[in-house]
Amino acid sequence: MLGFLFNYNKEGRGVTREDVLSESPLKRFGVELVHRFWQLIVLNLLYILACVPIITIGPATAAMNYVCRNFSQAKPVDFFSDFIEKCKEHFKQGVIVFLLQAVMGAALYFSFNMWTNPELWGGEEAFASMEGMRTVAVVFIFLVGYLLVFGSFYVYPMMVSFDLPLKQLLRNTAILAVSQLWRNILMILTVLALAFLTYLFWPISFPIPLFLAFSLSCYVSNSLVFPVLERYVAAPAEPKEPEPEFFGGEEELPEEPEEKTEE
Repeated sequence: MLGFLFNYNKEGRGVTREDVLSESPLKRFGVELVHRFWQLIVLNLLYILACVPIITIGPATAAMNYVCRNFSQAKPVDFFSDFIEKCKEHFKQGVIVFLLQAVMGAALYFSFNMWTNPELWGGEEAFASMEGMRTVAVVFIFLVGYLLVFGSFYVYPMMVSFDLPLKQLLRNTAILAVSQLWRNILMILTVLALAFLTYLFWPISFPIPLFLAFSLSCYVSNSLVFPVLERYVAAPAEPKEPEPEFFGGEEELPEEPEEKTEE
């Protein structure tokens, strides 16, 4: 009956890339996730293979962030060739950043163990006598650990999006890791949810880390991070409307980074 009112045999104009870009960031997130789902699976496998030589974890992570950034912004990308190209392009800086993260992670682990293990202090009595200093040390370790964990969500997308010297890259990363609290919470919840599901249903859940965990986490983080990078790090030649927030809301950084040149 409805056929008399509407002609369903007539072709419509279809959905264009501009239609997707005009949607809200949350809608674009869902549309691109469905559209790119199988590519995210292949990207996850490609990332794991690229990380087999441990020294290449940093460049591979940078390359995956470049691909997922383009996915999240509905921008064209050849995820295989662009992944390889960005691995090469950001090899040196990626290796340095990863080594810094690894060294800091190891230092935090051994420092935490030293300040919380009574046996290393020669007994309970000596351990108790240093309670005040131990409290300060543990709080400092947690603060540095916070910067290390949440800074990793910003450092690689910034590395592949802007031409920044290492010092400025790390400075901007620290500022964003401190100031973007609700984004940090959403990103870490995504990682923890995937880790929890993997643990809860192991070994049936083995395909999660193998096929999706890394690329999906990267896609979520770039959907949340890149609008912030455009607003506070990019220096557009002409004034333009800022990228809409993923869930709305405005924030101000405690210190605005210096102007940078976008790739």
